[in-house]
Amino acid sequence: MSSNWIPKFKSILDQHEQEFRSNKDSPTHCSRVVKKVKNAIRKAHGDHPGVTLPSSLKKAIRTYYHEIVDSDSDSEKSDEEAEPDVEDDHVVTSEEREAAARPKTALFYKKECNEWDVAQKLFKEEINDYDKSERVKKGLSESIKHRMGHAREWFRNMTAEQEKEVKDAMEKWNKEGAPVDIQAVYQKNNLKKKLEDFSEELRRTMGCRVVMLVSHKKKADKSLAVTLHESKPQSSKKSFSVSSDGTKEWSSTGFDFFAEWSKAEFYPTAQVLEELEIDDSDTGSAEPDLILDEEGYAKLPSREGVALRGQQDLIRNIFLASYKAFTQSNKPVPWRQIVNNCAHYLDPTCVPETLVVRDPSHMRSEDVNSLWHHWERRSISREKLVIFINAKKGDKRTDRAEKEEGKKRKKMDYVEISDEEELSLASSHSAEGRNVSAGASDTPASILFDKDSSKSSKQMIQLKDHGDLPSWAKWSWKHHYLPKDIHESRMMLEATLTKLRKANISNATSAVCVVLGLGMLFRECGRVIEYEEDEASSDTPAYLANSVLDDSAAPLLRAAVSDVLASVVAMIELDMKDKLEVQDIEMEEEEDKDKEAEEAEEVEEDKEEEEEEEEEEEEEKEAEVEEEDKEEEEEEEEEEVVVVVEVKQTRKRSGTQIPSQNSKRAKTEPNISSIKSKKSVKAEIRRSTRARQPTKKNANL
Repeated sequence: MSSNWIPKFKSILDQHEQEFRSNKDSPTHCSRVVKKVKNAIRKAHGDHPGVTLPSSLKKAIRTYYHEIVDSDSDSEKSDEEAEPDVEDDHVVTSEEREAAARPKTALFYKKECNEWDVAQKLFKEEINDYDKSERVKKGLSESIKHRMGHAREWFRNMTAEQEKEVKDAMEKWNKEGAPVDIQAVYQKNNLKKKLEDFSEELRRTMGCRVVMLVSHKKKADKSLAVTLHESKPQSSKKSFSVSSDGTKEWSSTGFDFFAEWSKAEFYPTAQVLEELEIDDSDTGSAEPDLILDEEGYAKLPSREGVALRGQQDLIRNIFLASYKAFTQSNKPVPWRQIVNNCAHYLDPTCVPETLVVRDPSHMRSEDVNSLWHHWERRSISREKLVIFINAKKGDKRTDRAEKEEGKKRKKMDYVEISDEEELSLASSHSAEGRNVSAGASDTPASILFDKDSSKSSKQMIQLKDHGDLPSWAKWSWKHHYLPKDIHESRMMLEATLTKLRKANISNATSAVCVVLGLGMLFRECGRVIEYEEDEASSDTPAYLANSVLDDSAAPLLRAAVSDVLASVVAMIELDMKDKLEVQDIEMEEEEDKDKEAEEAEEVEEDKEEEEEEEEEEEEEKEAEVEEEDKEEEEEEEEEEVVVVVEVKQTRKRSGTQIPSQNSKRAKTEPNISSIKSKKSVKAEIRRSTRARQPTKKNANL
């Protein structure tokens, strides 16, 4: 490992050296110091662009500080050897070593510990010394990489005394478990949830129903707590312990018998048994049944003789009944949302103004009393105890009905496709948009596509998992770590990388699977590099210590990334090219449509103009004809008047008497009729003449 970077950042390393020395016995604090130094160096690296930092800077910083601390301890040992008069160190007994090495976390005792686990705790210093001496002999510079192997060698070569000490400590730790104070804290924080999870797990996996009597010591001296836990009823309305008078008596008797047995179990001496106090506040008497009104809201029951835990459960059930009546469903009360925003969910009059609303199981006795007195006043005035004004989204029946209706509208038919159809679809993925726009499709007829949107049609098809990829290279992998074989076999690792490298990346789905597999390998490699036995949790697999996914595997992973990256980039470029071509075709089609629409509009406008011109011409001709008719009629009338005047004058000159009216009429009638006949003939001639003259409108028709 190159150390050219150390002189450039020596000031930062020296600045935090004392802090690391003072916390060298605490792995957690040491990690914090190393992280702080790493961030400072990364920040200052901009001022030294020519300096190359190690690939694992955090590991290099830790190694630097450990070498300084180890060198100081070696110098101290040499000084002690040089002074013969100094008194020898105190010899540590096996009892003292066991007490100092005993783990202080309850999680260590979840599983039965073995000799290897105990040896690492008891003889940690001896293992470290052996590791250092072996590294010096073999000339090894990296401490973490070979530490586990050296620890295994030391474990196999333990002396008989050390083996006996390990076995004794193992038996004691497995029998007693965690220290008493650690047990008390863990029991207080996790007992109730562990019991509920255990009973629910039995119900879900085996269909079992459970009734358990649980006892444990309390922090107070000579005190004992006894509780009864049972499965929640699924079909029955009541729990087993309160389902009938007989079961109530059985529960009470069993509780007393179990309490007596627990006395002798936890406090075996007679004197302690006489002074022992049993805390049965968790059980108390049976809870009274809730009475609901016609709308489903709870009426206030009596809490006389009910312990605090029972009163908390009553409050919870009262809230639950009101929430069910409000939502018309069996959804649980959303306590987390209510605690964060009480005014949004509850009517402010149903709880005291001074009460801080919280989950009933977290209410103290004064909170319970305040709420109960408030409800008593509401019960006297015949008001509902709890009134909800809003519900959690999706809990109300109307909200769920609307949501289900929306899902039905959006639901699309799923079509199962064969392997051949899947391959053909993947190969023609980029050309699919072009085929749809052109009105043709290369996909099988059994696949139903939405003609209006190619995107929605793609969502209807669910591609199958790639069988040629590792089983863990998918989002459904449920484990925190990769399989054991990938850590133990170098050949398996190389074969896996070959599969990922040669995978057929034809679309986004296949690319995601390959990239996910590489990412999981990189994450596992980082875990192996950062793995330290002392800091590892109990659920960390032991095979990480000797995994092949160490620093030497990093170049293989980077090479695989380069190959996969080239395939992914090529797929993306091809896909983008096809999309751009489809967009160009669509734009051209839109332009053609716009041009056709403009031409059609111009033709319509020309037709309208021609029709308007024809109508104007016809109106003008009709007006001219009417004027001619009027002129001719006027001329005819003038001619008639002239004829009549001439007749009269002729008669006067000839001395003819003017006949009577009858005779005059008789004589003049022929002349008038002849005149009228002449007028009618002329009118008919004019009409026929106009009819024979064609107009533009008649010609078009």
